[in-house]
Amino acid sequence: MWLKTPESIQNVLWESPLEPASFEVVERLVRENKARGLILNSEDLRSGLPIVSIGVPETWDLARLYPSDKFPKFLEVKINESDFYLVRFSCSFRIPPNGNNIEWARFIVHLYPGEKGQPIAFDLHPLMVTQEVKHNVKVTLNPSIKFQEIGASLGSIDFGLEYLELHPIISATGIGEGNPSWDYQEAKGSKILGSKFMYMLLKVPKAMRPVEAFIDLTADTTICDQILRLKVGRKEETAKSLKVKLVE
Repeated sequence: MWLKTPESIQNVLWESPLEPASFEVVERLVRENKARGLILNSEDLRSGLPIVSIGVPETWDLARLYPSDKFPKFLEVKINESDFYLVRFSCSFRIPPNGNNIEWARFIVHLYPGEKGQPIAFDLHPLMVTQEVKHNVKVTLNPSIKFQEIGASLGSIDFGLEYLELHPIISATGIGEGNPSWDYQEAKGSKILGSKFMYMLLKVPKAMRPVEAFIDLTADTTICDQILRLKVGRKEETAKSLKVKLVE
């Protein structure tokens, strides 16, 4: 089976302008710029903050992504020890007219432990995109059950996923851990805009149900030469919305 990465988020879990990590920081920024002779209105500042959407995660049982008669030998032992799932995460960034660009953003997944142990990110993709926009990226799993990009000559590939484009700069961390994340940074000629899709190979203790996670996002923008740290809303309803079941 080939999974084609969509060009935009299909189902939105949460959408809102990002908020300053602290409103006291905003007021201090206004005061400091007023002392420098720069008039900065806190309401105008907030109205120019980036808007972020977070998509509903999508999960597939890894064993069911392969044709039954072509199930790879290298997976047989692994799936007898643990359960493996492919999870697709998504978010998107929009800038209001005359708003502030995002210079850096981090998408974070906090995997909750269960009675049988701690689920972990066995592998992540994209792991590193640093130099140029990549087009028509195709990825499969190698015998170590790790994501591996493959060339145009596919040969006999029974499972894979495909991106239309990957824009720099992206770096992922947290392989083998319960709190994986992806960082996005501005690159020359490539701003942090539009939809972003991320894949995690999730390793779960055998027969553990449910598998839950909390999704978080933080970002930086610069206002009057000062970095302002932004976060998703901290209201109770936002926190509830961003707690998700990856496996029922």
